[in-house]
This record gives sequence, structure tokens and C-alpha cells, in this order.
Amino acid sequence: MKIALGALAVLFVMAPIHAQGWGGGLTPPSNFPTLPWTPPTNFLSVDVSGAEATFAPSTFMTFSGAIAEGNIALKQDSKSIAQVAAESRQTKLQSKIMIEQDENGNVVMWKKN
Repeated sequence: MKIALGALAVLFVMAPIHAQGWGGGLTPPSNFPTLPWTPPTNFLSVDVSGAEATFAPSTFMTFSGAIAEGNIALKQDSKSIAQVAAESRQTKLQSKIMIEQDENGNVVMWKKN
């Protein structure tokens, strides 16, 4: 009886060891579908360099010069959000043709005056 219990204990402990192989030893094998092999994709690439004769480097500005230019930009007269919104409402395009649906589900087009 002790031998049977010992053998059963050994089988119980060994079942996780074989889980990668025959599905745990006591269960049928499991098959997982795999994706078909495809060759690697080669993308067309272009190298770009700044070594052309038309290349002009950016200009360097001192910190105090940048602050002065920023202050000039801030002092310029700018519009408030309300002014921009009012102008936007006035300049919106209005459609000249209306398309609606009548009570029977038919499309009705008519010109606006």
C-alpha cells in the first residue's frame, strides 16, 4: 500500500515536469496554431544630408537679444479671443442649397434666398 501511494505521489509530482511535452502526462497533447513564416520586409529608405550648397545654418541670437525680440512681439497689438470669434462668425460661408428629407423619406433640395 505504501509503495502504491509513493508511486502515485511520484506521478503527481512529475506531471508538471512533462507539461511542456505531452500535456502534463495524464492529458492528451495540446497543439497550438502558429503563424506561417514570411520573409522579412525591406523598406525603401533614402539618406538625406545637409551637405548641399544651398544649406544655410540657422542664426545664433544672444539671450538678451531673444528677450528683446520677445518683448517686441508681446507689445504688438493683438486681438482678444472674443474679437477673433466675432470675426469668425461674420466670415463663415453660408450654403446656397439646402438638402432635406420630406415625410416620405425622399430627398428634397432647394435654394436659399
